[in-house]
Amino acid sequence: MKANNGKYDILIVEDNEELAGLIQLLLEQNGFKAQYVIDSITAFEMIRKDKPSVVILDLIMPSVDGLRLCGKIKSTPDTSATKVIIYTGKKYESDRRKALDLGADAFIIKPTRAHFLLGKIKEFVAPVHEQVY
Repeated sequence: MKANNGKYDILIVEDNEELAGLIQLLLEQNGFKAQYVIDSITAFEMIRKDKPSVVILDLIMPSVDGLRLCGKIKSTPDTSATKVIIYTGKKYESDRRKALDLGADAFIIKPTRAHFLLGKIKEFVAPVHEQVY
């Protein structure tokens, strides 16, 4: 898999900065290049500019909620190929269905085991040491 201009391959969109930092640390300890952002408006700008392979997206966000952002990512031509993993505390089947209908590639309910989240991410992007350039 191709690297993202030497920047990061995974963008974490999570308004809980402590949790976002922990996810970033987990990913980096497992060979991924990751970055986090705590607001969805900035997130979309970063996605358009940096073209990460995967976005890990919380649904409950200030200003623009995760469902809207997911829909925007998937309906915008230059970001539609971005893989979106919804990572949320919302447990309702209706939320999962809406997210998948909007184009989300996976839906994971928090909290979850680290190896499960890592496994899902590895379906979409390889750790840096495994990437082919």
